[in-house]
Amino acid sequence: MADIATPEFLSELQSLYPAPAKYVDGDWFLAATIAFSSSNCPEGIPYILRYALDDLGKLPDTSDEDRRLLVRKIRDGIFKSGLISGYLKVYGALASLYEATPEELRDTEPLRDPTRSKEEVAAAGQAYFDSTYGDTATKVQPMLRSIYPDLEHFTTNLGYGYVYAFMGVTSAKETSFAMISALIPNDTPRQVEWHLTGAIRNGATVEEVRGVREIALKIAIKAGVPLKNEVPNL
Repeated sequence: MADIATPEFLSELQSLYPAPAKYVDGDWFLAATIAFSSSNCPEGIPYILRYALDDLGKLPDTSDEDRRLLVRKIRDGIFKSGLISGYLKVYGALASLYEATPEELRDTEPLRDPTRSKEEVAAAGQAYFDSTYGDTATKVQPMLRSIYPDLEHFTTNLGYGYVYAFMGVTSAKETSFAMISALIPNDTPRQVEWHLTGAIRNGATVEEVRGVREIALKIAIKAGVPLKNEVPNL
């Protein structure tokens, strides 16, 4: 499926996301790599990486730190998306990304602090859960608990606490973008609807959210992902 990640297609995807003041804040490449991963097309990810790094390199005053941040955003976004698309897909996506990443832009140490207490992680998870779900958090969390108490504990403490609430690389809205980009190829419209709204709560504009949705949808269709349900929109 690498043949679908043509420069023309990537340029089209890039045009769907509002132009940012700084290139590394143009989250089209984040949405695109995650959608390729979730569509089980990890071989397309190196093409996106090279395209984005080439674009970035054409700009004046681009630093190694800018390049490192771009790669880290892609890496962390894919990692976060694994809670939705599955970590077997993420293993393949991150391996594909690693092989295409220049050695000087690879990380060798964890970005998340392994010494944080369980209480700190849980509090961060609850805060980001509440931010994402807003007024509906008081309904969604008890629903998860009633379905299976272990599910609610895992979602809040590990999913949101350890994985999603880390904002050292990907911001609150970019984490929402990671969820949306993974959910659409997974054909889960109810959750897509939740997180389209959640992205707005986490600081995204309507135009940005619609851009991420369109990027993920175009990739899923191009990759031949069977979508049985209509994808919600704002």
